Amino acid sequence: MFIGVEFLPGWMVLASSLLMFTACAVAALLAPWAAVRAVPARLHLVLGGAIFCLLLWLMSVHMVAQLWLHFIGISCLVMLLGLRLALLAGALSSFLYAIIIGESLLGVPTAWLLTVLLPGAVSRLVLYAVARLRSKNLFLYMLGGGFCGGMLAMLAMVAGSLLVFWLIDARDWLQSALENWPLVSLVLFPEGFINGMLITTLTVFYPQLVKTFDDLHYLGD
Repeated sequence: MFIGVEFLPGWMVLASSLLMFTACAVAALLAPWAAVRAVPARLHLVLGGAIFCLLLWLMSVHMVAQLWLHFIGISCLVMLLGLRLALLAGALSSFLYAIIIGESLLGVPTAWLLTVLLPGAVSRLVLYAVARLRSKNLFLYMLGGGFCGGMLAMLAMVAGSLLVFWLIDARDWLQSALENWPLVSLVLFPEGFINGMLITTLTVFYPQLVKTFDDLHYLGD
């Protein structure tokens, strides 16, 4: 979701900017750069993941003035790259998206928090929950992390967006969202399907490229 900067109060722009750049700095410091350099394909995955998210976001719906809604695809990115690299790739996508749609870059941090950080954190928590089950069922990883993780990530973004609408006193947007809340179900399944389908394909054909996939656990004796 991208909200035009003219609708965002100055304190929110400042707070979201500080949070975004702090989170990205920490992610960059802790990211497994040695592993990325060791396997050039992983660097291609980071850049390809950013482009994938950008293309997915460009298929957006311009609901009202300065408000864009779109699928997010972050669950797949987190499963593929890990949370830290996914946050950085998502940041790159966010800046490119703002440039392409002709919006101020000052609106990027708030959009990044809603579209990347919040759903990405939820996706990672889902993966932790799946790992704690200690099940060797491969479908639990692909469908639990990809399909269910994608739906919960979208739900988290919707909840975060409602909070932002309330904080910026966008009463018309908030009222419209609450009145049409059943429509959320129409985006949850496609989001889960997109992430589940992509991560299933990658896990089956290129398991070595999926960072969060433990082939020894799921495919070993």
